[in-house]
Amino acid sequence: MPTKQKPDAPAPEQQPGFTIKKRHGYRDWMVIDPQGELVCLTVYKRGAAEVVRRLTA
Repeated sequence: MPTKQKPDAPAPEQQPGFTIKKRHGYRDWMVIDPQGELVCLTVYKRGAAEVVRRLTA
């Protein structure tokens, strides 16, 4: 089968963003800013994602 050609689209801009990491051995999720500073700790990953969403809005 012939492969479908995709239209040439510009690559999405790569910008450093916030990182969500699980603390090893704990139930906590860390939100870390692009400079590596801790922003907050949450108990749920969904809460960490909401913090990132609000900070980037």
